[in-house]
This record gives sequence, structure tokens and C-alpha cells, in this order.
Amino acid sequence: MVFSNLLFLYIFMPALFLAYYIIKNDSYRRAILLLFSLLFYAWGEPVYVFLMIGMVLGNYILGLLIHRSASYSVKKVFLTLAVLIDLGILCLYKYLGFFTETINTVFNVTIPVISFAMPIGISFFTFQTMSYVIDVYRGDAEVQKSFPKLLLYVSLFPQLIAGPIVRYKDIEEQLDSRHVTIDKFNEGLFRFSVGLAKKVLIADCCDSVITTLYALENTTVLARWIGAVFFTLQLYFDFSGYSDMAIGLGKMFGFDFLENFNYPLISRSATEFWRRWHMSLGTFFRDYVYIPLGGNRHDQYRNIMVVWFLTGMWHGASWNFILWGVYYAILLIIEKTRLLKIFDKMWKPLSFVVSHIYTIFITVFGFVIFYFDKDLLKNIGYLFGIGVTGITDISTNSVIMDNIILLGAAVLLSIPFIPVVWNKLKSKELIPYSVERIIKTVVIVVLIATSTIRLVGNSYSAFLYFRF
Repeated sequence: MVFSNLLFLYIFMPALFLAYYIIKNDSYRRAILLLFSLLFYAWGEPVYVFLMIGMVLGNYILGLLIHRSASYSVKKVFLTLAVLIDLGILCLYKYLGFFTETINTVFNVTIPVISFAMPIGISFFTFQTMSYVIDVYRGDAEVQKSFPKLLLYVSLFPQLIAGPIVRYKDIEEQLDSRHVTIDKFNEGLFRFSVGLAKKVLIADCCDSVITTLYALENTTVLARWIGAVFFTLQLYFDFSGYSDMAIGLGKMFGFDFLENFNYPLISRSATEFWRRWHMSLGTFFRDYVYIPLGGNRHDQYRNIMVVWFLTGMWHGASWNFILWGVYYAILLIIEKTRLLKIFDKMWKPLSFVVSHIYTIFITVFGFVIFYFDKDLLKNIGYLFGIGVTGITDISTNSVIMDNIILLGAAVLLSIPFIPVVWNKLKSKELIPYSVERIIKTVVIVVLIATSTIRLVGNSYSAFLYFRF
């Protein structure tokens, strides 16, 4: 089941809200939320829901053993066991076939390729179970003595399938007690409706444009670059839309999840971009890989390369993802050595323009690597005029002009123009609280109604990050 689905919007959500808010007891509410979360996951993964429950049970037991052990060496053994089990399961389902095919190719052998269907969201909930036992080992979080509460933390449906990666220590108190006000519920509903519109009205429309551009009979340079721009926008609105919906749903049940996106397309460097894009994943690798390896203190460039190799691997069992990770590792290392210093020496307005153009270029080009898991070199060649019929043609121009409003709207909404204007008006007290509530209510109704109309008339479109 997914958020951008009529079944979820008009049956699952109303049934959950009705059951949840009729009951006032916190324990019963947790049970209802857990039951619906397991149902949400089991709807798409009726077998693998037991795998997830088993992983949570294993980490629950090992977390208790770490907590009760007096010896740090024994604690470390249990921690190592937990991490090896979690990573072993992740590798089994996500990477076994890829590793086997790679070995066959490199060593010219014919080992039978065994692969399993990858459980939806396994990359996300595996990282959450790992972060729990690591934080218990470090003393950064209290051990959870209730298995149902730990299972609720991992299986909580708003963030279960595609993040954000919610760390246990950030919501451990909220698992016990939460308070939802009318204002917080409305804020959550507004955030959810914005995320739904991002996915249905922008990301899915961008996908249609990409398909059209890449299917043109004559391949042109402009078609390939504009297709890459639309894919960048699709990925941003798809994933940030999911994160908005997850954060909004969390608020409607009293949970405060950390932000996952902060307008990354306004960045002026790759370094800044990755502080703003998929922030929960960046924080995870920083706290559990980069800093333990030595961080900025020693072997910084090696640490960056390791983190970004793993980041590429995390996104998928394919060489283009690994290459994409290495690509960003090299860029980040270059930026740390001299590139950003060059920008700082420029005249400030020129520095702003040049650094932003540079960041947009490397981001769009990077997502070309990310997009093509087959014929990557050929498709990169198209960008630079190799194997194409020309710079542009009538068909390319026609597709672009037909979707120019979509492109303009997506670009406008990818920068914080509207929030900045809105906050300035509020700061000058030009928008009273009562008017603000009316405006947001109208926006909620319009966005959900418009999204529903589009969902009725279009086929199912999964979130891109489901495959990661």
C-alpha cells in the first residue's frame, strides 16, 4: 500500500483515524497504530512482514543483552552480532545476485545466480534496527524493554517504506506518550496534502515527460539534457513529497520526525547539496560510518570515499549506483581541497551565479549516472553530442513547449520563494491567524481534490525510492 493510492486515502486513513481517536488510552492507541502499520506493510509484502518482525525481535533481544552485560567486550560481541545479522539479511536479499554475477564476470566462472525478491523498504528499516542497537551500545538511547514498542518504532507506517530514516533516540519518548492538538493535526494534514501534490501533480507528470523525450525517434542533445533536468525534478518531488507525507502523518499521530529535505536545488556546492538532500541518510552515514572511521581528524579523503561508496551501494545493487557514489566522493574531495576557495575569491554576485550553475550541472549530470543502469556510457555520450542527430529538432522543441508550464512550476516550487514571501507577510502581521487557517484549509481541499482526480484517471505509479 502506498500513500498516493485511493485505497489508502479513502479507506485505510479514515479507518485508522476513527479507531485511533475514539480510544483515549495510550496503550490501546499504540496497539491500534501497530496493528494498522503491520497491515499497511503486509498489504504489499504478506510474507516479508514476518521477516521484518523477526529482525526487530532479534535486535530487541540483542539490545537487552547489551544493556544487561557488565563487560564492554561482551557488549561489543552482541553489537557485532546484531550488525552482522542485519547487514547479512540486507545483503542476502539486495546484493546476493549482484555479487554472484560480478564474480562470474570477473573470474569467468559460472556460479549459479540465486536472487530473492527484495522486500520493500528493507534498506530503511535495516538501518533503523542497526541504529537502535548501536545507540543502546553507545549509551545514546535507553534500551527498550517492550517488544511491541520497538516493533512500533520500526514498523510505524508513515516512515516504514521510504523513510525518512528515523533514529530511535529521536522518538523514544514519543513512543510512550504523545499529545495531538487541533493545530498540530491541521499542520500535519497540510504537510501531507503538499507532499501528495508533489508526488501526483508534479513528479508523476515529470515521469511522463521523461518517457516521451527518451522515446523520441531522433535523439538530440537538448532532449537528453531536458530529460535529465526533468528526472532531477521528478526525483526531488517524488522523494521530498514522500517525506512530507511521512512527516505530516507523523504529526497527525503526535510524532515529530526530523526534516529530510531543505530545498537542495538552491545549493551552491555538492557539499551543501548533500547537507540538504536526504538528510536522514547523510546523518546516518556521518554518525555511524564517517565519524567512527576518523571523520575530519585523519584520513578524511579515504573516509569520504568509503562513505560514498557505501552510499552508492545502499541505493541499489547496480554498478551505476556505485559509480554515482564514487562520482560524488571525488567531487566532495575536490571541493574540500580547492574548488570552494576559488568561488570565495570571486566577486560575490558572480560567485553566487557561477557556484549555483556549477551545482545544478553536477547534480543533473550525476542523476544521469543514477538513472541509467544499462547503456550508461552511450547515454552520457548523447549529452555531449555523440551518437545524436543534432542539438535539437521539431519533436524535441514540441515536447518542451508542451510542458514548459510544468517545468516552470516545478522549478519555482523547488526553491523557497513561496515560504519566504509567506513568512514575511506573517512577520508583518498582514495575515491574521484566522485567515491563515482558512487559506491552509482551502489549500488542503484543493490539493487533495486535484490529486484525487488525477489518481482516478491514471495508473498506479510507485515512489522511486521504493526500489532502494
